[in-house]
Amino acid sequence: METSNARLKVGEIWQSTLSALRPDFWTLFAVAAPFTLLVDMLLAQFGPAQPRSVAELTPRVVAILVLLPALVGAIAQLSVARMIARPDETPRQALGAALAALPAFIGVLLLTAVPTGVGLLLLVVPGLYVASRLFLVVPIAALERAGPVATIQRSWQITAGNGWGIAGFLVLTILFVFGASFLAAGVGGALASVLTIIGLKAVGVFVANLVTAGLGAAFAIASSAAATIIYLKLK
Repeated sequence: METSNARLKVGEIWQSTLSALRPDFWTLFAVAAPFTLLVDMLLAQFGPAQPRSVAELTPRVVAILVLLPALVGAIAQLSVARMIARPDETPRQALGAALAALPAFIGVLLLTAVPTGVGLLLLVVPGLYVASRLFLVVPIAALERAGPVATIQRSWQITAGNGWGIAGFLVLTILFVFGASFLAAGVGGALASVLTIIGLKAVGVFVANLVTAGLGAAFAIASSAAATIIYLKLK
């Protein structure tokens, strides 16, 4: 049962996250980009094609296109959490702390990915609620350096009383990302078409992939920042 007295509002989360990101967004982006944007670009250029059917969703494809970017991207998320919560740390210090916290965080991902994913696929609302209660595992792993089970328990404890509020924030975020992705795909596709017409098809494909990867990096930063802001308000 949710028992926390501190109640978060969706608008408050948005405003606090934007306020935290504005001053140092490009520094955060520079730290996160090698583990998000660069990885996505390499996979887009040299990785397997995106599966178009369940039959093409082989273990190898899942490992390369899903697990690999998730694990490497975790370094970016942990680093951003440190930089948001402890602005006195240098990017190098934040990255070092993130790498130290990574093994335990991988354990968190292994313990939570399947139940959360299945919940979202089969029972959307309960799955979304579980995801909201586990939303703070990134800042907890980065800042408290607890073990995988303790990190999960801590997130569940801190978010008590705010599960549905965080879920509402996640729904709005998903809608925003969907719209932004649609817009980015349109912009990238338009640029790719123009470059293809003038005989630069390879450059066009690269630009289209770059736009999509840049949006993914920005989302990873914003997601980690939002989780950290909520953590700092509720801990």
